[in-house]
Amino acid sequence: MKNLFFVVLLSNILTPLTAGAAGDDELWEVQTAMDVGITVLPAVTHTVCLGKGGAYKPEQFLQQNNCEMTDLTVSGNKTNWKVHCTGADALDGQGEVIRTADTMKGTVYMSTRGMQTNQIISGKRIGSCQQE
Repeated sequence: MKNLFFVVLLSNILTPLTAGAAGDDELWEVQTAMDVGITVLPAVTHTVCLGKGGAYKPEQFLQQNNCEMTDLTVSGNKTNWKVHCTGADALDGQGEVIRTADTMKGTVYMSTRGMQTNQIISGKRIGSCQQE
């Protein structure tokens, strides 16, 4: 049960920021669900403001100062990256998101404390916003 609590805590590491006011950028509704191997935790829905037509930027979703993005590559509408976090919530992970004009889908694979988890990402564009 302690490990399950830690995995739920990890799901907040890549939690999107709340969107800003109306503007020229894109407002997205993003759902993240955590697959912990023995069960899939219910999806959490957030809104996030992303640059108009731009690539998915996973660094926008990091909420911990002790995490570092590496190997960030964008090829067409596909974004891949690796993440390494140190300290009490140490983890290693890698992710991939494919973004179209109105949808996004992806997975983040994480390893921590001997546990493997997958964060399943899906999203849809729901309006406009102004990125801060």
